[in-house]
Amino acid sequence: MTVDDDRRDERTAYLAALLPAHVMERDAATGGLVRRLLGAAAGELALVEDDLERLYDSWFVETAPEWAVPYLADLVGLVGLPGDLGTGSGAGVSRRGIVANTVAYRQRKGTVAVLEQVVRDVTGWPTRAVEHYRLLATTTHVDHPRPERPATASVRHAALAELESPALAGGALTRFAHTGEVRHVDPGPTGGRGRYGIPSVGVHGYGTQVSEVRGAPARRVGDTWLTHPLDRPAPWFAPPVAEDTIEHLAVEADLPVPLRPRRLLGLLADARASWPVPVPLPVAVRVDDDPEPLPPYRVRVCGLEDLATVGAATPADPADDDPARVLAGWQVMVDPVAGALRPYRDGVPYDPAAHGEHSFHVDHAAGAVADLGAGTYDRSAAHEAARDEDPFAATGGRRDRYDAQARVPGGPGAPAVVTIADGVAAVSAGWAADATRRPGGTRVVSVADGEDHPGDVDLDVPPASRLVLVAAEWAARPLLNGDVAAPVPGVYTAEGLRPRVVGDVVVTGGAGSALLLDGLVVVGDVRVTPGGLASLTLSQCTVTGRVVVAGDDDDEDRANRALRVTVRRSVVGGIGLAGTVPALDVADSVVDPRLTTVSGGTPGPAVAAEGTHARIAGSTLLGPVGCRVLEVTSSLCDGVVSVVDRQHGCARFSYLGPGSRAPRRFRCVPASDAATAVGPSYVSLDPASPGYPALAPTAPAAVRRGGEGGAEMGAHHHLRRPLRTDAARRLVAPYLPAGMQIGMFGS
Repeated sequence: MTVDDDRRDERTAYLAALLPAHVMERDAATGGLVRRLLGAAAGELALVEDDLERLYDSWFVETAPEWAVPYLADLVGLVGLPGDLGTGSGAGVSRRGIVANTVAYRQRKGTVAVLEQVVRDVTGWPTRAVEHYRLLATTTHVDHPRPERPATASVRHAALAELESPALAGGALTRFAHTGEVRHVDPGPTGGRGRYGIPSVGVHGYGTQVSEVRGAPARRVGDTWLTHPLDRPAPWFAPPVAEDTIEHLAVEADLPVPLRPRRLLGLLADARASWPVPVPLPVAVRVDDDPEPLPPYRVRVCGLEDLATVGAATPADPADDDPARVLAGWQVMVDPVAGALRPYRDGVPYDPAAHGEHSFHVDHAAGAVADLGAGTYDRSAAHEAARDEDPFAATGGRRDRYDAQARVPGGPGAPAVVTIADGVAAVSAGWAADATRRPGGTRVVSVADGEDHPGDVDLDVPPASRLVLVAAEWAARPLLNGDVAAPVPGVYTAEGLRPRVVGDVVVTGGAGSALLLDGLVVVGDVRVTPGGLASLTLSQCTVTGRVVVAGDDDDEDRANRALRVTVRRSVVGGIGLAGTVPALDVADSVVDPRLTTVSGGTPGPAVAAEGTHARIAGSTLLGPVGCRVLEVTSSLCDGVVSVVDRQHGCARFSYLGPGSRAPRRFRCVPASDAATAVGPSYVSLDPASPGYPALAPTAPAAVRRGGEGGAEMGAHHHLRRPLRTDAARRLVAPYLPAGMQIGMFGS
């Protein structure tokens, strides 16, 4: 344990003030031996003070460090506290919630509300508990009718979502009664056929991560405008509401489920009734640069409504003699299922040729199993880790400077740049100005919008320098008096933005140089030309093309022989490295050659690096893999793996496609090169789907629980979903009513 210099100086000054002034004056005149002695004592004093503060914090579960939580669990008699349960949105699932609420759980033992809360605290997922015996179709006593539990559907109540209820939240919100079942309520591969039994209680967990998207540009694809960055249909979500009491039972608004058209229609109806008083909505549409979204009566739900007319959505205009006339101006039809909209101008579909060029931006929410690839979620922790673990930082990064930065688009205190090329030119000018005085260092170009940036991006990184190209906004400074100061160049926040580069990113690096790309969608390739680049890191990026590195065998200065390529929590269409590239690291990522079709490419191998030592951990590779040496752990290599040097490296807790030639295997599926095994199955292989590329419940158990530590293989290994489910089932058992059976459903 160490103490920083500022803290040591502070405690040294405190100790010096306790001595007579003439002693310190004489000490200063004779070389400062006493002050140095006080400095040594001050360091130990600071350590003791810090230890006492931590000890005091450890008395309370709200402030105790994570290592002290099990000791507090012993004090309340909580047995079986789970260990490491992985990460969700960049932060671990803390165990302090289950410890803090244990006493409250016991006071409510046997109730469905406590079952729901225990699973939520253990897994970190929004949860819905259902007493399925209450949904059994029985003969109703005439004195106790149960109209809230219909056994037949009524089409007259479709607006109340009654017809949609069996499919809501995976069946957890159904309103219909069912015939009884006698099998055990066990999800299993069959989906829990014994769900509706007398002793059955189902607990549905929803591990979908929902992130809000502000001002997403809508791009025209055929007759509709889509908001997904890959121009594919993708459902919108509504951010779930945080539950603040144990007694509250989760409803649809509390769960991270796709936004239904009828639910959106009901929310819009409420907003129209209260207009002009604003009501928060999960969907808002802006036209051009208008800061205000379209009023709720100008946003219509596709398939459920017609265009608004005069007097139908707003108070009728007495001067208007045709109340059935369509409202003039802009209206949009939105489809939350496909994440699409259709704009109308004066009652007719918008046509750029007739109405001129206009832009549309949509506020909505997107869902995914994990925070992989480019997104608007908080990437700050992962971005800091990517910067610190960059090989460039290990060699000289502690003296890095973050001056000469640029923000795209420009703003207060920023250079007047409007494109990524302008931002790169601004930092290049800083490099050129410092070339003779202090070469090297790190420069940052922060892309502070979520717009499209067409055209190739050419990056030329000087020797012994690093360029960081990140989707981030310069952070404002809140002051104590409540005011907000202007952003400071160099202090940025990596969240809330998802810019898109429509073109290739072409990199040329000098000897010992490095490039870090973070939070970008690249509709094209990331190409490294022959040179001396030492490090290329893609962190939380989506690249529809391939990551391609070229090297010149005849020129040592242009062979990229020192280059380490790192792909962290990203989604890429493929990786192709020249034989001179020595190292490749892929962690918590997806390599899917099908993505290349988005940018007009042809699918190829997932990894083609015959001269490279590849290290793959917790990733999903949906195609052939070729390299010189392979170290793979807890991954899905759903294709043929061909390794040149099989005497080195190893394959651990991973699935390797049939016909693979891999190094020695340890607890892999299949167990040897000659063996065959049933391959994995996925929820979806559509890159726009919220379930991409999660393992399906029907996947073999050897794959779903075959990763290191009993977690699943593949890109979602870091979530440790099976371990969370097991821990929840174990800890919720003491609160289950006597004679009841529990079934865990969902993630």
